[in-house]
Amino acid sequence: MKVRGNHVILSFVLVVAGFLIAFNYQHTTKSESHSAENLDQEWEKDYYYRDQLIDMEEENKQLRHELQNNRQEIQQLEVELGNQQEMIGNLVDIKTELQLYAGELPINGSGLAITLKDPDYIPSEENVNQYIVHDRHIHLVINELLSAGAAAIGINGQRVFNDSYIACVGPVIMVDGKQYQAPFTITAIGEQDVLDKSLNLSNGVVDQLLSDNIEVELEHIDTIELGAKMPGER
Repeated sequence: MKVRGNHVILSFVLVVAGFLIAFNYQHTTKSESHSAENLDQEWEKDYYYRDQLIDMEEENKQLRHELQNNRQEIQQLEVELGNQQEMIGNLVDIKTELQLYAGELPINGSGLAITLKDPDYIPSEENVNQYIVHDRHIHLVINELLSAGAAAIGINGQRVFNDSYIACVGPVIMVDGKQYQAPFTITAIGEQDVLDKSLNLSNGVVDQLLSDNIEVELEHIDTIELGAKMPGER
């Protein structure tokens, strides 16, 4: 059989075409395999990061929950602390007030001054003891002032305490061992109007003193200062 030139050329073209087709197929197969591998890797990365993100979101949710609980606990502690501070403050105020009343602390405030004097004129035929101030008169005034709510009381500047001893020795008055001569000024810290009205009730303290021939002077004082009881003092 005689081979013609056209047949050779056609054969060559077919061989080249076959080679190109095979090469292209091989390249395409490799590309597809590589693409599939890359896709798998990308999917694995996405899955990994998605898991990480879910874990982080869950952890953040837990942290937010713990933070909210901690804030509530702190708020509760602040409230309790505020209540404790208020309670402590109230207890301190009560303690201070009791110390003031008990004489453990000095005290000052407005109040009254009641001065008791022996009369200037004493009839010679009368008993002089009926015309001078006695300890019972002092006690009468002090008891009335305490009943009217006096916070503190003094006699001639000396503070009188709940265990003070007041006694009459002749023409003088003894207050916890200290002597005072007439006139006797009793000072009381408290509501001025209340103390005044209490003393001046009809047939009250002032009327009784006047009936015993005692001269009485009553004055409203803006500032009265009385000291604290010294250690070891009655």
